Amino acid sequence: MKIIGIDPGSKKCGFAILQFEQQQIKLIEADIIQINSTDLQVGMQELALTLNNLFAQHDINQASLEDIFYAKNAQSVLKLAQFRGFIIAKLLDHLPQFHSFTPLQIKKTLTGNGKADKTQVAFMVQKLLNLQQPIKQLDISDAVAVALTYIFHHKSSKL
Repeated sequence: MKIIGIDPGSKKCGFAILQFEQQQIKLIEADIIQINSTDLQVGMQELALTLNNLFAQHDINQASLEDIFYAKNAQSVLKLAQFRGFIIAKLLDHLPQFHSFTPLQIKKTLTGNGKADKTQVAFMVQKLLNLQQPIKQLDISDAVAVALTYIFHHKSSKL
């Protein structure tokens, strides 16, 4: 099974594709989708192109993304919500369903602490995937964490 994990953003969106087979987890690809345009429609077109390419290149079976967190700036939350909604629509173009996790669920699943900071999550991502080097960009490690959270929740529901 291949899972895409997405850390949504309106300027940069982290993604990670993990393969889960025979109780082994392997990182296939992870990066940032940089949204260069300030125009909402053009930015969404950039995002759509990349997501469509990822689905064309990989046989993705499951998708998970992070829920929106609370922020003080209403304009930022509104723009992020629009991008997240667009991502959901694109995921549903390719898959019958997606899975969504709150930041607290992701942190608790990976670290055991729902109040863990991003560096603690990144550390656990490195350890869980046996990576030689840490993932430097937190948007990418967050996307990996989202995919890992799906895997761990999926595994526990099968027990």
